[in-house]
Amino acid sequence: MPASNSVPTLTIGGFLGAGKTTLVNHLLTQADGKRVVVFVNDFGAINIDHDLIETVEEDRIALSNGCVCCSLNDDLLRAMVTFCENDRPDLFAIEASGVADPKALSATLQTLQQAGQAHLQCRIYVMDAAQFGGLDYADSEDLIDHAAASDLILINKSDLVPKSRIEEIAQLLARSAPNARRRTTSQAELSWADALALHSRSPWENVGQVSRHDVNSRFTTAAFKNVPPLSKTRLDAVIDLMKDTCLRAKGSLRVDDPQPLGCRIQLVGRHVDLTTVPEGEDLLPQLVVIGWSSRLVTSEFSELLGADAVISP
Repeated sequence: MPASNSVPTLTIGGFLGAGKTTLVNHLLTQADGKRVVVFVNDFGAINIDHDLIETVEEDRIALSNGCVCCSLNDDLLRAMVTFCENDRPDLFAIEASGVADPKALSATLQTLQQAGQAHLQCRIYVMDAAQFGGLDYADSEDLIDHAAASDLILINKSDLVPKSRIEEIAQLLARSAPNARRRTTSQAELSWADALALHSRSPWENVGQVSRHDVNSRFTTAAFKNVPPLSKTRLDAVIDLMKDTCLRAKGSLRVDDPQPLGCRIQLVGRHVDLTTVPEGEDLLPQLVVIGWSSRLVTSEFSELLGADAVISP
């Protein structure tokens, strides 16, 4: 349990352009008498009403409603401690950079938890629904990992994509981030009341203490190497099986029906990208799949691919 005077803290993550700054703007303008200190990466991106600005310093903007907007830098902990000791706010909010790992941020803030000065209230992740399908495999993998480490996921910019895309993303998150709550928004709309009603499911003192065995027992990672050429029918069956049982998959395969060709295949959730490899380009036929241990049966892939599975330890 946090100390009685511990300051609740929200962390806000998401890729560049997902809507983190829009969310910060919402929170700053609806403080409702609460004194909020917000740490952001870029002052220039925060569209603050000039009537609200009281003073401007090199790394700080004070607002007439009592809120303070600060630059996020290497002295984050020191800045938060200074506020706690000299001018304790009602709330902290930290907008992480687009590539920051929310788990690492939570671990960094562990010191404040132990000192009884601040506690993690909620980790919010803003996901750009319009951007998601256009990310490459590595970025999609990072996005899902970061979302899975959050308490609340905003599926933002829902007005820019068809309903079927929102449903596809929701299904992916239900499988890969089952413990996080989800909300669909168009402009990252979220009230302080809704954010503070959530409580982080993982206390800071437990961050980073999940054993490798516990993680590996939940997921299965299997590699299939030297896969022989597949028929078009068998490739379609492999794709269907991946959609039904995998969270992620990546590899290169050869198809000999109706004519020989090579292809690269990537899957995130149920979204599959299949691209043709230019003729003459080297291709190593293999496939790596990742899924929940309770759903992914490697023998089914071995049968379709004609290759044995190598299970990662």
